[in-house]
Amino acid sequence: MQRQHEQRTLTMPKLGMTMNEGTVVRWLLSEGARFEKGEPLVEVMTDKVNLEVEAPCTGQLLQILASEGETLEVGAPLAILLAEGRDPAARAAAASAAAMSASSPAQAAGTAGASPSLPVPPAPSERKYEEKRIASTPAAKREAALHGVELQAVAEAGFALPLTRADVLAFVAAQSGQQPGPAVRATPLARKMAHEHQLDLAALAKQKGGEKVTRVDVEMALITRQRQESRTATPVDGAASVAPARSQATAAPTPVVPSAEKAETEAEDLPLSPARRLIGQRMLTSVTTIPHIYLDLEIDMSEAERCRRHLAASLAAQGEEAPSLTAIIIRAVAAALRACPEVNATLDDSRGPGKEVIRRWRAVHIGVAVDTGQSLLTPVIRHADRQTLAELARNLRRLVEGARAGKLSPDDLTGATFTVSNLGMYGIDTFHAIIPPGQSAILAVGKVTRRSVVIEASETSPTEQAPRLEIRPIMKVSLSADHRVLDGAAGSRFLQRCKLLLENPYLLL
Repeated sequence: MQRQHEQRTLTMPKLGMTMNEGTVVRWLLSEGARFEKGEPLVEVMTDKVNLEVEAPCTGQLLQILASEGETLEVGAPLAILLAEGRDPAARAAAASAAAMSASSPAQAAGTAGASPSLPVPPAPSERKYEEKRIASTPAAKREAALHGVELQAVAEAGFALPLTRADVLAFVAAQSGQQPGPAVRATPLARKMAHEHQLDLAALAKQKGGEKVTRVDVEMALITRQRQESRTATPVDGAASVAPARSQATAAPTPVVPSAEKAETEAEDLPLSPARRLIGQRMLTSVTTIPHIYLDLEIDMSEAERCRRHLAASLAAQGEEAPSLTAIIIRAVAAALRACPEVNATLDDSRGPGKEVIRRWRAVHIGVAVDTGQSLLTPVIRHADRQTLAELARNLRRLVEGARAGKLSPDDLTGATFTVSNLGMYGIDTFHAIIPPGQSAILAVGKVTRRSVVIEASETSPTEQAPRLEIRPIMKVSLSADHRVLDGAAGSRFLQRCKLLLENPYLLL
């Protein structure tokens, strides 16, 4: 068979220095779709971020090998691509010719000049299939077994290795003298669910007018089928209860209890997204392996708010944006970590029991928890203690915008030595955060609440004799720490340092 380019295998790329595996989030194209070089084909998720894998060439998406939600190692095959220049029709023609020769072996042998009574030896190009295992995708193996087709016969018909499901279907259609019908457009997960629940994908596709069938379509079809089955069964039970109800008019009404089948339809089961599954695994590892200790503290943010207002006024004249309150908090945390290096550490137990060490990090890299609307990301501000407040504020804005736009690289999301999680903008007063694996502490920041505070005389003027009440902006913070690395006293010193800097923010400038 004449061909200009070989098939190419799209593999799981290494998207960061620490990436070892990735999860297929969703396919952006369906099987058979054409694409241009550089066009996004599939969205994959690492342990930190979602990124799109671009096409290395111009061509056609021949076969999807990895289903949505599947986790694969770096380098594992994702799909088979047909590079520009390949003619898929030529593959079907080759299969048809092979089937015709198989149906009339005597004629084929006579044409070759060999005796009909003697077997025709395979051509040298065909012997290679006898000498090695036929390379094929799992879908091709399943399809071949379903139709009772030998993969060697498909390979000898001229299909390039590795064989795909489309190759097997084309070969089967050629053997039966039929043209292969239009393929049902469906996501791999939808195909799997339809097969498990014995749903007709072709019927679903017809209902959608030929559009691609998705997981949601299959789930809705299952719910519809379940409701129909429930309605069919309900009258049988109801008919038996009608007669007694009429003969016992004075009897108390029996409460209606929905059947188990009907109750199931009143809830919706949603599969765990890859991002949520990964976050859950990491958090479960943390709470089951790290002994958490929690320390709470209140901080008067009067001076921090006043400092921010002054900066906003002066920076506005220069056309610059004022630092956010979160930026001021992170700057104070970075300075406190430099003053309390025992907090900027982690426990390394990779050497085995009895050989654990506490590793104190020289660099201060602060992770900032960001809600993207779809998942939680923690971009990292590197060397936060070396940055001015203005520099830190600019970097924070860049990372938050990049996280929400999905534009961060995996390296932007790795290497944090400490994390700050601020839920104050959601109205949360206080909360206890779970320590990220690989760190020894995380600071949970609540909202700033204005409330009455007793001000001692010595805090304002030595001439005043009696304390007084004032309305002050108070912020609650909570430190979650690994008790194997930090004790309560060390954590308290760190929190007191943060309090000192935030109540005297000009020390940060």
